Amino acid sequence: MQIEIKATVTALAAPAIMLAATFSLAQVLQSTNGVDSRHASETKASATQAAVVLGEEAESGHTLFEKNCAHCHGDDARGDEGPDLHNLKLSDARIAKRIREGIKGEMPSFAKKFNDGNIQALIAYLRTLKD
Repeated sequence: MQIEIKATVTALAAPAIMLAATFSLAQVLQSTNGVDSRHASETKASATQAAVVLGEEAESGHTLFEKNCAHCHGDDARGDEGPDLHNLKLSDARIAKRIREGIKGEMPSFAKKFNDGNIQALIAYLRTLKD
C-alpha cells in the first residue's frame, strides 16, 4: 500500500513541478517581451507620427496639384496634355528642377508661384502615385 501512495504522490508531483517551471519561465519571457514590446510600441508610434507628417505633406501637394497641374496632367495624374506622373523614376532634385524651371514649349516654370515647401509637398504627392 505504501508503494502505491508513493507512486501516486510522485505521479502528481511531477506535473506540478513542470507546471510551476512553465509559469516561472513564462513570467521571465513576458517581462523580457514587455520591454521589447514597449520599445516596439514607441518605435511604431514614432513611425506613425512620421507617416502622418508625410501624409499631410502629400495631401498639401495633392491640393497644389489639383489647382495648378491637373489641367495638363489630368485629375488622376495619368496624363492629358502633359505626361503620366505615376511611378516617376526621376530623383527628387530633378523633379524640383522641372517644377521650378519648366520645360521650354511644354511646361511653364513655377519658380515664382511655388516656394521650396510647396515643391517638396508636390514631390511627396507624386511619390504616392503608383500603378
